[in-house]
Amino acid sequence: MSGSPKMQLREYQNAVVEAIGHENVIIKMQTGSGKTFVAAEFIRRAKQNNEDELELEPNRRAVLFLVPACDLVAQQKKALKEWIKDVDVAEYMGGISSPTKRFDVLVSTPQAFLKLQQTEVSLFSWHNYWLCVFDEVHHVLKQHPYRIIAHSIKEWNERNQDRSIQTIGLSASLTYAVGPKEVQSALRSLCYDLSVTKMISPTQEELISGGYIPNDGNIETMQKPWEVPDGVVAEADRKPHLVHQTFMDRIQNNSVTPFALMVYEVVRAIENEIENECKAHEETFVSPLGNKKLNSWEDYAHRMKNLSVIGSPMQLLFQFLEVWYVALRIVVQSWEEEQQLVWLWLIFHGGLNTHGWYGPRLEESLDKISRLCNLKKLHSDKLETLKRTLIEKRKLKGVSFRCIVFVTQRIAAYILAEHLNRDAVCKEYGMRAGFVAARKSKITPSIKVTSGDATRCIEQFRSGDINILVATAVIEEGFDVPEANVVISFDHLKDTVELAQRFGRARQTTSYLTLMSERRDRPLSALRDVKRQQDCIIKDFDPSKSENFARQQQSVKDRQCAAFSILLDTDRCESSPLEILNMYAAKTKAVVKIEYIEFGSDKIFRCKISFLNLLMTIEGKGKGKSKKQSQHHAAASILNQLRDRGRKEYGL
Repeated sequence: MSGSPKMQLREYQNAVVEAIGHENVIIKMQTGSGKTFVAAEFIRRAKQNNEDELELEPNRRAVLFLVPACDLVAQQKKALKEWIKDVDVAEYMGGISSPTKRFDVLVSTPQAFLKLQQTEVSLFSWHNYWLCVFDEVHHVLKQHPYRIIAHSIKEWNERNQDRSIQTIGLSASLTYAVGPKEVQSALRSLCYDLSVTKMISPTQEELISGGYIPNDGNIETMQKPWEVPDGVVAEADRKPHLVHQTFMDRIQNNSVTPFALMVYEVVRAIENEIENECKAHEETFVSPLGNKKLNSWEDYAHRMKNLSVIGSPMQLLFQFLEVWYVALRIVVQSWEEEQQLVWLWLIFHGGLNTHGWYGPRLEESLDKISRLCNLKKLHSDKLETLKRTLIEKRKLKGVSFRCIVFVTQRIAAYILAEHLNRDAVCKEYGMRAGFVAARKSKITPSIKVTSGDATRCIEQFRSGDINILVATAVIEEGFDVPEANVVISFDHLKDTVELAQRFGRARQTTSYLTLMSERRDRPLSALRDVKRQQDCIIKDFDPSKSENFARQQQSVKDRQCAAFSILLDTDRCESSPLEILNMYAAKTKAVVKIEYIEFGSDKIFRCKISFLNLLMTIEGKGKGKSKKQSQHHAAASILNQLRDRGRKEYGL
């Protein structure tokens, strides 16, 4: 542990390490400026001091280094081992065996660590840790496992002041909030959850003098050189949690775009064919379109396809329906904007093919949309603009060209990569694309992403086997891809986290950064204002001037009062108690933590759940023949206690 790292800290990095001391801190540093090195050096120095004081077994305590994604576990483990010599760094995430011997640092995803704590293995109790690092600390919000762990540490520290755990949060942007009041409130909550006493962030001048050159000021924006289809959902009306309801209301009101209506009519015509087949076999078919979870539509079709007789008309219809359910999902998710992505999806997967035995309604619906597609009356300017931009940057960068194209949806990443690989002009310019989405996720039920796909694709990008990476948010945070020298955001930016993370992937000073779309209510200029506001708040941060405790308590009471009606729906509380408890916790900004699930010698599962906020800690215990049943009873117990408290407080 006493060895010095091969690399030396930059001046601003060293200043940050020295400023941490024994306090709970949040460190805001730009992507690529060395946040991980700062944390690693702080750990190295602290361990060195402990060695000097002869802190040996069994008193040795470890560091928990949390990362938000499985693919970051190995990367951060490697970075820590390279920086700190002779250190025992263990790793854990879903799908691998848990450590069995002592370690100096454990790099883990938060959900996996919470499951470890539900076991009785002493290695994972808070008694054995002195520091917790939250990489990408902006995830400490709502019911994210980061926040559950933060509150667990807070509770531990209150009870064990002689063995308290220090916390360090790292991020390039601290909140998803955009409005001034919302930013202030979010940062206050973040500081409370982590018991923060200091916020540290190098100034732009300190970064530059230390050798780091920020390049997020060189973002090229496009004033939408393409036309959005007429009649799409207005931006002001786009509420993600109402996306299903909005589309179905527009169908009822006959206000959807003509293209969206054509897709919907094809889907209904296929469903009609299936209904007729079912009647012939005295079976029933119930459309899943009423389900608000959009990908459940294609899941249903895929499941029914697999249950049908191989080669039968029913199997072919369900296979066809799966393709069209995906097409309709793209229409709905994009607020009816992404017409050409739908067209490409249908072409790639035979969605416009006919078999000669379809009924007249389906044949007519398919013919109508096929004629529209073949006449190219779809809005394709955005894809053409993307292609022109890629060719332009390919010419400028030559063989060193490495571009990341960020999109919001996994299905868009798949379609764009496929389109670029099939395009003759892109082939002529030597462009080869791959797509990256979260490990063990799925594009559709028939197109899955295996655990090694993302890693393999990134390695191909690094080696140059592919030079375009179409990616979702999975590589926005923490992924080290220094070869990237062009970044294009195909979709608009939602917040400063995306601004910092997406364009932070291209760290070369000669990189090209392009933003293809902007939200009217959140243009790039507004997000930069929020970034500056965060910097000012950090600069002037004084924990003694934070929102007083009484005001925070009143805010909790107000939220609980507003959400109390949820607890009065006793039917839902009894049928789905864990779902309702999580919903109530989300609305009241509380934390729900599963403390343990144990399987006894009597073959009964026992569970304990805690509900925590500023006003109370409520525990619920349950038992049953399954884990789900034990959680069900524990959650129901908490809901009953919350309802009784509320009735007394509100006089109901």
